[in-house]
Amino acid sequence: MEYISNCTADTEKIAAEFAKNLKPGDIVTLDGDLGAGKTFFTAALCKELGIKETVQSPTFTIVNEYRNAPVPVFHFDVYRISSPEEMYDIGFDEYIFGGGISVIEWADNIRELFDMPYYEIRIFKDLSISENYRKIVINRRNV
Repeated sequence: MEYISNCTADTEKIAAEFAKNLKPGDIVTLDGDLGAGKTFFTAALCKELGIKETVQSPTFTIVNEYRNAPVPVFHFDVYRISSPEEMYDIGFDEYIFGGGISVIEWADNIRELFDMPYYEIRIFKDLSISENYRKIVINRRNV
């Protein structure tokens, strides 16, 4: 599916609608340029899932756990990961098979780890159209 967002409210609506279909065990990957809105999309998705905390990018901690909702959300930022093997050191398997929803920013850095179905989200910005314009492409990958 392809969506166009012209403002943050559009992105929130797209993320919220997408979140309604998620269930325990789902994996969501997000990729896009710096400033494309990956963390903003994740925050809107988490809000729809019942997360009350402020959602921030776990750039330095690699993963933030949000457990105060009916289904826990594990939010990864793997921008600083230099090899997929590093993910196993932080217990990646335990998270993705731990009964929560895993949301992974910069997933292209560890794409070879996804040998199970997942949702792939790509966010494209086009400043020639508008500072707030985003094309959001969501696909289900069945590997």
